[in-house]
Amino acid sequence: MTLDESNANDKQLEAKGLRFLFDPFVASQVDEIHIDYDEAEDNFSVRVPNGPQSSC
Repeated sequence: MTLDESNANDKQLEAKGLRFLFDPFVASQVDEIHIDYDEAEDNFSVRVPNGPQSSC
């Protein structure tokens, strides 16, 4: 996840007042995305249960 300017081709999702933008490639690769905010840690976590897996 990164902060960036939006592009005309981006796919947009809005949830609970927050807007998320995905480039077309990412949007075409996943069916489901879980985005959680941890107030104690003051950060987001992103989980893609059915997306491409990484060994990193």
